[in-house]
Amino acid sequence: MSDYIAHLFPEVFSRQAGDISGATTNPSLISRTVLENSAKWRDYLASLSLSLPSAEKARRVYDQAIVEGANVLYPSWVGSARRHGWLSAQIDGGERMGEGMLVARGLQLASLAPNVMVKVPGSEQGYRAIEQLVAEGCSVNNTFCFTVSQVAACLKAIHNGRLRAQVQGVNTDHARYVISFMIGRLGAEPEFEGQARQRRLHLTAADRRWAELAVYQAMQALLRRWQTPARLLLCSLKIDTDVRGREHCWHLQRTGADATLYTMTPQILEFLIRRQQQGQPIVPARDWVQVPKRVLNRLMAIPYFNQAYFEGDLAPSEFSRHPAFITASRDARDGQERLLAFVKNAHGAPVNGMPMERAS
Repeated sequence: MSDYIAHLFPEVFSRQAGDISGATTNPSLISRTVLENSAKWRDYLASLSLSLPSAEKARRVYDQAIVEGANVLYPSWVGSARRHGWLSAQIDGGERMGEGMLVARGLQLASLAPNVMVKVPGSEQGYRAIEQLVAEGCSVNNTFCFTVSQVAACLKAIHNGRLRAQVQGVNTDHARYVISFMIGRLGAEPEFEGQARQRRLHLTAADRRWAELAVYQAMQALLRRWQTPARLLLCSLKIDTDVRGREHCWHLQRTGADATLYTMTPQILEFLIRRQQQGQPIVPARDWVQVPKRVLNRLMAIPYFNQAYFEGDLAPSEFSRHPAFITASRDARDGQERLLAFVKNAHGAPVNGMPMERAS
């Protein structure tokens, strides 16, 4: 479908070969694809030893889905000299793991295919694990990232890991590093609204988007100072509808002045195509969009915003206790539980009525 999608896109998205350059997975997405293709995966489970515990079977299903996805992208990976064709494979349960377990599972995932990028949560232990994985030559995607402090910790981990790799004689020339800022989840977190109300502030939909854009710009400024090979990847992009019923996507239309990668969900792809067909194509911003000072001043009265916006305002020990991190962790855990339930019921009745995760 790649060529077909590309010709429907606005020219800025389709004029360069390889702009649709990879794919990402997480426990929720893998559980969904397994449930939607249940017959295939029941056959796969039937090929496994009956003596294996359900948790091990679920892990093998998870890994097999990653292998199959990586195989689809492998020709692009080879043809682009390993620039494109990466598949991000999330460490399942990583948000609850210590450093050692994260490294061990990360190396397992990296060994599944040469074009696997290990997706590590942005916890204090996660950044220690990222340093070790980078030192081993792995490509890394830092997920569950919502704050400038986490980006700073990730850049430091990548820098130190590359230095260790150099000392150990590990080649990192073809490794790739991305930091996934879950931009649309930051403003949607109920804690943001709750803290604003405590201070008698009314957060509008625009205020939330300005907050997300301000944090995005602070992250990009930090990336420029570090001058590392890491790139910012925006995910959880959201589409907004104004009072006239017109669709907009601030996360695409007001970002992009700095090098930015985007995770495109089917909904976002359809939005881009729809706007193109209406003769109103969506293009990224060429220049930084100035956050209104009056809005920024109001936002700075809310601790939730400050923790995301200012480097050092959130201690590493607090990374995994950030409200948006907790919400993302719960969604990932729900995905794991759905996959495990499917495995346990694979030889019985089909699993019906299992809730699909909401769009992220």
